[in-house]
Amino acid sequence: MKKTVPLFLGILFGAYGLAEFYIPHWRVRTMTEEFQAWAGVLTAAAFILGGVNILQVTWPKIRRREADWQYKVILLASAAVMFLVGWPWHKLGDAEQVELQVTVGGAPAATAPAAGPDGAPGGTARVVVHAPPDVTVQLGAVVAPATIGGQPFATEVAAGAVEIKLSRRLAGYRTLSRTLEVAAGQTGEVRGDPPMTWGRDGRVFVWIYDHVFDPCNSTMFALLAFFVASAAFRAFRARNIEAALLLGAAILVMLGRAPIGRSISDVFPDLAQWVIDIPNNAGRRAIMMGAAIGAIATGLRVIVGLERSHLGSDS
Repeated sequence: MKKTVPLFLGILFGAYGLAEFYIPHWRVRTMTEEFQAWAGVLTAAAFILGGVNILQVTWPKIRRREADWQYKVILLASAAVMFLVGWPWHKLGDAEQVELQVTVGGAPAATAPAAGPDGAPGGTARVVVHAPPDVTVQLGAVVAPATIGGQPFATEVAAGAVEIKLSRRLAGYRTLSRTLEVAAGQTGEVRGDPPMTWGRDGRVFVWIYDHVFDPCNSTMFALLAFFVASAAFRAFRARNIEAALLLGAAILVMLGRAPIGRSISDVFPDLAQWVIDIPNNAGRRAIMMGAAIGAIATGLRVIVGLERSHLGSDS
C-alpha cells in the first residue's frame, strides 16, 4: 500500500498534466489552477521538512563534536537568524502609529480665487514637512529632501487635494502617503517618519543579504575561479584530437576575453565570439535537446509506472 498509492497518484496526475495541454475546456483550466494551488502548499511543506531535516542531521553531529562541527553551528545559527528576520514583525504593531500626521492651519482666503479651467479651486496653499533629514519628500512632481539647510521642507502648492509621500533612500523602509486637503491661504503641516519593515524585503534582511551573504558569495566564486583554472590546466592535455580541439578553443576564448588578447591582435576577440556563438551554441543546444528528450522519457516511464526509483525501489 505504501508504494501502490504513490504510484497510482503519480500515474493519475502525470497523465492529467499531459492531457490538460490538449483539452481547451474552461473547467480543465479551473481544475489546473486548483492543482497548482495544492502544489504551492506542498512546496511550502517541503521547505518546512527541509528545515527540520537540516536540524535532525546537523544537531547530532554538533552534540558528538564530529569533524567540522563548528561550521554546523554557524549553519544553524545563520538559518535561525534569517528565519527570525524573515517574519513581517512590523505588521504586529499598531498601524496608526506609523501614519502621516497632518494638521491644517490658517484661515482660508476671504475671497476665493477663480476656479481653474478643470474646475479645481484656484489660489495657492503652503505645505511644510517635518521629517528626519534622510527622508525624501514627493509632492506631486516635486521630489526633495525633507530637510534643506537645517530647515524643514516647505513649498507652495495649488489649493485642493495634494498627494504627499515620505520615503527613505534605503531599502527596507515603508513609504508613507496621504492626501492633504488645503484651501487657498492655508498652511498644511505634515509630520512622519517612515518606519523600518521586517520580512523578506525588510531592512535587516536586505542588510544581511547585501553585507554578509553577497560578499561571502562573491568570495566563494572568486576562489572557485582559481580551482577551475588549476583543474583546466591539469585536464587540458592534447592526448587526442578531441582534447586538442578543446584545448585550442579554450586558449582562443581566454585570449579573446583577456585584455592581452586584444593587445596582441584585434582578431582574437572576434574569433572568441565566433567560437561562443557558433560551435559552442550548437553543442549547448544539442545537449539541451538531449536532456529534454531524456526528461520526456523519464516522465513517460513515471506515468506508465515503469520508473519507481522515487518510491525507494529500483524494480
